[in-house]
Amino acid sequence: NLSSLEVLNCSNNKITSLPESIGDLSSLEILNCNDNELISLPDSICKLSSLRTLECKCNNITSLPESIGDLSSLQKLYFYENNITSLPESIGDLSSLQKLYFYENNITSLPESIGDL
Repeated sequence: NLSSLEVLNCSNNKITSLPESIGDLSSLEILNCNDNELISLPDSICKLSSLRTLECKCNNITSLPESIGDLSSLQKLYFYENNITSLPESIGDLSSLQKLYFYENNITSLPESIGDL
């Protein structure tokens, strides 16, 4: 049981997916999955209510979970150098967000809710 885990760094591997059980890491504050081969994130990641930093740069992620806006403690979101085509409307619900990096993706427009940040 890793319910007390606060930092998980699994960067620079060949990980193609994260398990749904990652949402059970209730104390997780920092998740770093940079430089892997992820194509998506499990919806359960949005249950990480203590998460402050989510880094998934340099992967092959094509979209974010629609419920990403449920991460009310999230302050830093790094998703640059992926294959994301759009941001979910719920991104505007990230009221604690201070840093948002999405460069070098395939995004053609921003959701209207971006103005709510």
